[in-house]
Amino acid sequence: MSTFNIIASALNNQYAYENENVMVQGAYVLDATKNSLQSVSGSVYKNNEGQQGDFIGNFNGNVRDGEVRYSLSEMSRRDANLTWGAIDEIEANITGANEE
Repeated sequence: MSTFNIIASALNNQYAYENENVMVQGAYVLDATKNSLQSVSGSVYKNNEGQQGDFIGNFNGNVRDGEVRYSLSEMSRRDANLTWGAIDEIEANITGANEE
């Protein structure tokens, strides 16, 4: 007799995020069996009146010990603050879309 079990499944998603200060192009991975976030990443650009402006940097987040831990590429403190604001909203959107 044979047995077949799916032991892991991942759902890869791409997203675009924009606010008045930045535009982000990125991706996130959900564990499809648990419906939970595994990782999120993005490339951040200045928002130049609705057009993609200068590159700010990248971020990567991976779930460890039940929370997302982030690393950001080198950027100014001001740009880092704008990036953290975007990350807060991106994470909320992922969580909200994941719960529906």
